Amino acid sequence: MTTLAFDAFEYAQQLRDAGLTGQQAEIIAKKTNQVSLLAAESARDEVAASKLATKRDLKEVELALKRDLKELELTLKRDMKELELQIEKSKNATLLWMFAMLTGFASGIIGIMAKGFHWF
Repeated sequence: MTTLAFDAFEYAQQLRDAGLTGQQAEIIAKKTNQVSLLAAESARDEVAASKLATKRDLKEVELALKRDLKELELTLKRDMKELELQIEKSKNATLLWMFAMLTGFASGIIGIMAKGFHWF
């Protein structure tokens, strides 16, 4: 940020050169310096105030957050359904594998028993 410097002494000297008395020049220079400081402070306050959020800004952010949360909720629901479907497919595949293994074991045991009891 650019800072403007006000030289009150130089200003008072210019006022004296223009024909004012030393006391008049000093008073005018001091008051002009005070006014310039107040103006700079006011400008800083306005810049700071422009960075504050208005109710409308907050409402817009709130609506955007609600929209984003709803979108996230829908995405999570969709992902949960996909995950549940994958789990169900995995369960079915596991049950099918277990059935095949049990059938194989049962066939093996029956075969061993048939051989041991001379069933054929």
